[in-house]
Parts: sequence; structure tokens; C-alpha cells
Amino acid sequence: MAGIWTSLITFGLFIETIRFVTQSELKLTAFLQALRQNDFAITFSESKKADNYDLHRAFNQLNDIFKKLRSERESQHQLLLAIVENSSAPLICFEETTGEIFLINHAAKNLFQMPFLQKIESLGRVDAGLTRTLIDMPDGGRITEKLVVAGKTSILSIHAQHLIFENKNLKLISIHDVSSEMAAREAETWQKLLRVLTHEISNSAIPLSTLSSYIYEMVTEAHASERRLTEEERSDMMESLRTIDQRSKSLKEFVHNFRNINQVPEPNLEKVEMLALVNESLSLYARELQKECITLDVKVPGQQFVYADRNLTQQVLINLIKNAVEAMRNMKNGKHIELATSPMGTRYLQLHVRDTGQGISQEDLDQIFIPFFSTKKGGSGIGLSISKQIMQKQNGDISVQSVPGRGSVFTLSFTS
Repeated sequence: MAGIWTSLITFGLFIETIRFVTQSELKLTAFLQALRQNDFAITFSESKKADNYDLHRAFNQLNDIFKKLRSERESQHQLLLAIVENSSAPLICFEETTGEIFLINHAAKNLFQMPFLQKIESLGRVDAGLTRTLIDMPDGGRITEKLVVAGKTSILSIHAQHLIFENKNLKLISIHDVSSEMAAREAETWQKLLRVLTHEISNSAIPLSTLSSYIYEMVTEAHASERRLTEEERSDMMESLRTIDQRSKSLKEFVHNFRNINQVPEPNLEKVEMLALVNESLSLYARELQKECITLDVKVPGQQFVYADRNLTQQVLINLIKNAVEAMRNMKNGKHIELATSPMGTRYLQLHVRDTGQGISQEDLDQIFIPFFSTKKGGSGIGLSISKQIMQKQNGDISVQSVPGRGSVFTLSFTS
């Protein structure tokens, strides 16, 4: 009988254990299914009399933790959406493979005047070139584009950043309207130009006025006393007239240069090969480079084409090469010039003109493109200013980076 009762009790415990495990598995499965479906309403009884009190309590604690995490995540998501939507900077995020818009804020819709945008290609209705630019922009790339919408012109600084979210390749485009900044910079440039003009005209006008008054007084005094001018007075008058003549010619040349700045011809854009442009410009300086012992390195592959005016672009290149040679004229060795290209997306090609000259100070860097400003003694200060205008009229630009004592890099940007 003892053996029978022991067997029965063991069998009962075995059955109860299986039931307990089975119920626990079912509850665990239900709990995991609820989590998978983001259903946090499920609860388990925490009666201390129940056999699975500890399990129910653990399930409920985990449920509370997940519920709290979900609430925090939703709050953060709503906060980020609010920040993005109320950002003054236009933001567009689209999937790179399909072009489907993943996110676009209110500022971007206002900029493009499109209340609804589903595909990035739809921006082609505003500017077809801009759409291609956004798609082709490399990760971390930054460009400046002109946009005309409803007759209003804006200058946009565009930055691209690659993201991976939920196994999707996304590109985040942030846009900053720099029109007002450029207008302020242009006003500042005009103020600097006026200061330069005032200074140059004063330098010529004041001596002219002083010498003219001196001659007038000398002749008037001789006439009043009814006498002829002495040899010394005649010598002084001739010297004063010679100075007036020289100053007048200088002022005339200044006015001529100023007129040239305002009469840059409209470019005749055509598809030209960059290597041919570079070689044609360098051929004019071959002997001078050899004479100055300047080494030359051209890293411009063939079959790279840009849209530019051949003659005007050669004028820009000649000016940059001339400046590079002059920047290294007082050096004994280490004189080197490099011309190299680098693509920027599929629409732009940059040409870098590097030298190992004396460099340009940070103070002068902000002014070298201002008309009549020159760091060279006797320089006219119009070469870089005209080069800037030529590049901008060709839908390009020119910029400079320099370290005093280590040289300068002038970068020309062309559309390709």
C-alpha cells in the first residue's frame, strides 16, 4: 500500500508539474505576443494564494517597464517631430533608392511653395536641376544653389547627410537661405569699396588742389607786383605742373580700371575641356616658370568638360598663375605650382590652383576680391575682382584658402 500511495503521489506531482509548466508557457507566450503587438493592456493576477504569484508579478513588472519605455519613446518622437516641424531651416528626408519623401517640414513646403510632396522628383516642377543636385549630392556635401520661385530669388546653402533608419538608406537635406547674409555681405563689400574709392581719390585730389593753389597764389602775387617770375619760382611751378600731370594720369588710370570692372562682358558659354584650358594658359608662362625655377604639376585628366567662356576663363587662369609666380618671386627654393581638378557631385567640377608662396594673412583674405585692394606694392587690385565677376557670370565661383608662409589655394567652381 505504501508503494502504491507513493506512486500515486509521484504521478500526481508529475501531472501538476506538467500543468504548471504548460500554463506558464501559455502565459509567457501570451505575454510575448502582447509585447510583439505593442499591447501593454494585458495584466496578470497577483494573488499571493496563486501558485504562479512570482511569475505573474514578474510579468506585470516587465509590462510596466515596457509601457514606460514606449511612453518615453512616443514623447521623444513627438518632441522631435515638433522640433523638426517648427524649425526655421527647411528639412527634407527621402529614401535614396525610391526617392520617396520620408519627412518634410513646414519651412521646406513654404520655400518650394508645395503643400504636399511625395517623391523627391516632384521638385522638378520647381527646379529640375535642383532635384538632380539633391539626388547626386555626396554624403557630407555642401553646395550653394540659386532658386527662383514665384519670381523671388533665393540663394540656398544645401547640406546632405546619409542616414540608415529601419533598414532604409535615407538622405537628410538641410537648407539654409543665405540671401540676407549675402545681401549684408554685399553691402559690406560696397562700403569697403567706397572707402577704397574715397582713399584713392583723396590721394590724388588733395595734392592736385594744394599744388594748384600754390601755383595760383605764386602767379597772382607776381602779377600784382608787376614782376616776372624768378628762376626758382619757374622751377617750382614746372615741378608742380609735372606732379599735377602725373597725378592726373594716375587718377585717369584709376577711373579707367574702375570702368573695366563694371564692363565685364557677358560670357559665351560652351562645352570646353578643362585640360585644354589649363594647357593653353600654362603655355604663356612656360619660359617664366623655367626662369623662376618653379616646378609645375598638372593633375587634370582628359575628357573633363565644363560650361565656360574659353577666353574669359583663360583670363582668370592667367591672372591666378601670374599671382602664384609673383607670390614666390623672392623665394630661393621650394617653388611649386599645382593645378588639379576634383568633381563635386555630377554637376560641378572644381579646379584648384596651389602655390607654395608667402601666403595671405587672414585679415587680407576677406578683402582680396574687393576692387582696387591689393597686397602687392604697385598692384592695381582689379585682377581678382574681375576674376570673381567672370566666374559668377559663368554660374560658378572662386574662393581662396591660405596659410601665411605655406602658400595659397584658389578654387574655381564650374558647372559640368
